[in-house]
Amino acid sequence: MFGIVLDIATICFFVYMFKKCAARSQLQNTVESLGFIISAFVSVPLGTFLGDFCYRNFFRPVIMERVDTLVKTAGDVDSSIDPIARIMTGMPSMVNNAARTYHTTTGENLKQLNKLLAGDLNSVTGEIVDIMARPVIEGLLRALFFALAFVACYQFFKAFYPTIEAYFYHPDRAAISPTIGMVLGSGKVVTVFLIALSMIRLVGAVLPDIFIFRASTYSHSFIYSLFNERNLILLFLGNGIIPE
Repeated sequence: MFGIVLDIATICFFVYMFKKCAARSQLQNTVESLGFIISAFVSVPLGTFLGDFCYRNFFRPVIMERVDTLVKTAGDVDSSIDPIARIMTGMPSMVNNAARTYHTTTGENLKQLNKLLAGDLNSVTGEIVDIMARPVIEGLLRALFFALAFVACYQFFKAFYPTIEAYFYHPDRAAISPTIGMVLGSGKVVTVFLIALSMIRLVGAVLPDIFIFRASTYSHSFIYSLFNERNLILLFLGNGIIPE
């Protein structure tokens, strides 16, 4: 039932966006679509690089310090206590919130964690932190830096609108044609929608475990599932951190 509601809301979003495109000139729709696409193209590598850099240099050392004692004493506690769950108590709340979505303590990750905990506990803290915390924190950082870079790039591009429109101006291009305007504006509409899906996937997972924040909630929507599988922004922005 909720999937139907999401699909209806998504259709209303598309109708609203395309209606705005239909009221604008062909040239304006073209320039705006190019601005959104170029801004997204530039922002993905910037967001990925800055997210990785900040995790390695700022977040990883702090988390390692917080859980180092928990890791080194994992073999000394009562066998009835799950060592992984115990280590998770030292992780930031966002890591705990996103554990289910990112599968950081299940599947192959669980096998790697158990293997590390069965060996020398004095030198595995960094590896354990990378398995448990890196995907979650990098995902959030990449999303935030991407959003900031996208807004900055688009505003920079937007500053040149008058010059670009003056250079390419032609009466036919300046004409308002609803059908052509919607076609030319589709690049902007789709880019906005894909960015929204990416933010839900990367940011929603770290928020408290509330129904509306769960990425799995949106998987019940046919349109969400269809676009999510073909989301180029999320494909590159989540490369190496989002589980297959």
